[in-house]
Amino acid sequence: MTYGALGRQIETTVHALADAGYGREARIAVALPHGPELAVALLAACSAATCAPLNDKLEQEALEKLLVAMRVDALVALEGADSPAVRAARRLAIPLIDLRFSEAECAGTFELVLRQRREPVRVREAECDSIAFLAHTSGTTSTPKIVPLEQWRMAESARNRIAMGQISGSDRCLVLTPLYSVGALRRSLLAPLLAGGSIVCPGTFDAKTLVDLLETLAPTQCFAAPVVYISLLEEFERRPQRPRHSLRVINCGIGQLAPAVRTRLEEAFGAPVVLSYGMTETGAIAQTPPAPEIAPAGSVGQPAGLEVAIADDGGRLLSPGETGEIVVRGPEVFAGYENDEEANCAAFRDGWFRTGDAGRIDGEGFVFLVGRIKDIINRGGAKVVPGEVEAVLLRHSQVVEAAAFGIPHLTLGEDLGAAVVLRREGKETERELRRFLRGQLAAFKVPTRIIVLAELPRGALGKVDRAEVAKVVQHLAPIAFVPPLNADEAEIARLFAEVLELPSVGRMDNFFDLGGDSLRGVALLAGVEAAYGIAAPFDLLLDRPCVADFAAGIKALLDQQTKRLRCDDAIC
Repeated sequence: MTYGALGRQIETTVHALADAGYGREARIAVALPHGPELAVALLAACSAATCAPLNDKLEQEALEKLLVAMRVDALVALEGADSPAVRAARRLAIPLIDLRFSEAECAGTFELVLRQRREPVRVREAECDSIAFLAHTSGTTSTPKIVPLEQWRMAESARNRIAMGQISGSDRCLVLTPLYSVGALRRSLLAPLLAGGSIVCPGTFDAKTLVDLLETLAPTQCFAAPVVYISLLEEFERRPQRPRHSLRVINCGIGQLAPAVRTRLEEAFGAPVVLSYGMTETGAIAQTPPAPEIAPAGSVGQPAGLEVAIADDGGRLLSPGETGEIVVRGPEVFAGYENDEEANCAAFRDGWFRTGDAGRIDGEGFVFLVGRIKDIINRGGAKVVPGEVEAVLLRHSQVVEAAAFGIPHLTLGEDLGAAVVLRREGKETERELRRFLRGQLAAFKVPTRIIVLAELPRGALGKVDRAEVAKVVQHLAPIAFVPPLNADEAEIARLFAEVLELPSVGRMDNFFDLGGDSLRGVALLAGVEAAYGIAAPFDLLLDRPCVADFAAGIKALLDQQTKRLRCDDAIC
């Protein structure tokens, strides 16, 4: 599709909507499958009215909440579709506008079928302060907060992406993130078009198709979450003959990218990986430079067109190196949530927007993201930031994804768990991963349970959903009672039960899952010393928290002691 054809399709759509009674004051939701028609429909809707992009894969109940919160006047959906969005609109008596694919060869062309018409309105061009898009925070289980984004603010955001991403008219951006994401709208759609470049909108996100597109349509840039790059990389490496491509930069956002995966990406594609950190409400907050060696390890880059600072709980701005809440201000930052004074009072302080993220800024201005403040785990009084644990797990050469989270604990109140996804050839065990962490983290930051999963549960935008991961792990955690198999296991089970004040303990039961903590661990080791005459290190309990494993570890220590005594006797 040429720019001329794009302009004509937008103009046709704007007039069709006005003739049906939907003008500048209307709110048009768009819920379409991914592809060039979605990209053009979003541009047309924000030119005619206020556009509300929706994820057409969300549950009906969640979409109903969004349609009500956004005060939508009509929904654009694929003709003949019976999607959750269509069912939600029908239930709320919101008029449907059918989008019918055109038979023309030009990509992204369509016509609208308007079955319910209102009084025609005059076509009016959007003004700078007109709302272009309505975005929303993640609110599928509670009332979502609505984020209005003006035309001028989206243009400012796109201009910043052009400057920071060095996007020019010769660039072609492969859209790897669904366009209902405001980040994808800013970075993958508006910025390349404003620069006079081009975009590739695939109808599917499967790795095989995307790798083929790298060769056939020669995109020069792409923007996606880590999970997309992991699947893309595996497909790329799987092929006996590496496909040709024209990528000159790989942009990654929405989550942590394991250093090992980043290295593999840069080696496979011969292009630098640029990391970025941002929010729906703010646009891009920080971005690493195109030369990866400039940014220190663990940094998400330097401020990307916004003022970025770190504040304490009282709002006082902190010095470089101090950890607190990341706060931002600047033209890209939204003006406030729609019709939610309480949320706005909590979100803004002294002109700064509170991101809710914990982090720090070093002396060179590089931003380090620690994690969401609300996700911080209180492990018996010791505070653990999940992002810090995840960052260390991702340094392991076989770990491609990681999520740390809080789990209920009988005595600590909250304990720490983690889930990881390994490379296809990865065979690391929970014990080996825990030992790896103990070499780099304080003992209280090492998870008591690490589960290996095939994939991590994610939200609509591809972010790992820690709460869902915790549910999955807790579902896997319960183990049926298995009685001890020998005298050593029976004795250790007795000591576990005595320290934990439980009637019985099985051979597969985990000391920490049963309510054990460091104090009870010390008491357990004292009991072991009294029963066996051997001083076992606390690390043994951390490495082998289950009865059977711990009993085997004690037996190995006893065997070593016996061997040492025999050796001493022989020397004498």
